Amino acid sequence: MKKKQVKTFDVEESKIRIDNYLSLKIEDASRTKIKKLILDGQILVDGQQVKPSMVLSGGERIICDLSVKIEESFLEPEEIDLQIIYEDEHFVAINKPAGMVVHPGNGNSSGTLANGLIHYFNNLPNSDGFRPGIVHRLDKDTSGVILVAKTDDSHHRLSKLFKERKIKKVYESIVWGSPNSSGKIESFIKRDKRNKTAFKTSEIDGKKAVTRYEVVDDYGALSKVVLYPETGRTHQLRVHMKSIGHPIFSDDKYSGGVQMIKSFHTKYTSLLKRTFKIASRQMLHASSISFTHPFLNKRVEFSVDNPLDMQNLIKLWKDEV
Repeated sequence: MKKKQVKTFDVEESKIRIDNYLSLKIEDASRTKIKKLILDGQILVDGQQVKPSMVLSGGERIICDLSVKIEESFLEPEEIDLQIIYEDEHFVAINKPAGMVVHPGNGNSSGTLANGLIHYFNNLPNSDGFRPGIVHRLDKDTSGVILVAKTDDSHHRLSKLFKERKIKKVYESIVWGSPNSSGKIESFIKRDKRNKTAFKTSEIDGKKAVTRYEVVDDYGALSKVVLYPETGRTHQLRVHMKSIGHPIFSDDKYSGGVQMIKSFHTKYTSLLKRTFKIASRQMLHASSISFTHPFLNKRVEFSVDNPLDMQNLIKLWKDEV
């Protein structure tokens, strides 16, 4: 049996992230390996599992089990067609297509936005990890605008704007049914214990989430809506639209799949079946993002048109209904 390699640290420093702290203390372990050990629960702080971003305050006891073998993985540069809509010396804005994963994860080691980024850009922030320059993310099947920082300073400033909710994001979506003409959805959002890859709303615990919406077109069984997230929780828009009974079209994870057809009058059945042939992914598109440029101190906005599948869906329903 392999002997455990356990190291214990009694923290005296403060205001330092745990991954940075341990990368200084453990000479033979890279920061990437330390992050993986933390995420795998092999590094505990006062007996509790934590995140790599945890900031130490001093006085904690850290126990590290270094006997677990962690495969060191690195991003492979790939020549991927990136639809760049804006670029300066500080950051780029990219129109991410539906189907592209932002960074590698379970089952996705190539073909991601991150793979393409390190092919085209040198020395992006966090280039030794899996999220080079990435400040925020979009789900795999959500299309639209995403920002990528080109320098550490830009990454810090953009992250700060997101954290302070000073970046305005606008999404367009096709949802089931006919929501009220406008509304505001407020709830807590937390992970669904029955499905570890999904989230759900809660009235008592979780992270606070706020979404405003407006209905642009009502086609009967479907509606086109504009969504304004005031917070940035994982799957927030998808979870919120499900919570008010109007899930996003073709969003299987959040009750927006083909099973919804039976909830509407049979006069829509044939048309809805045709629509699923056009839209095989959740109909959610990050259409614009706006904020005060952190270096030029002027308001900037980056917008992209709806992707072809959403355009075809809208045309079909406008022609047929």
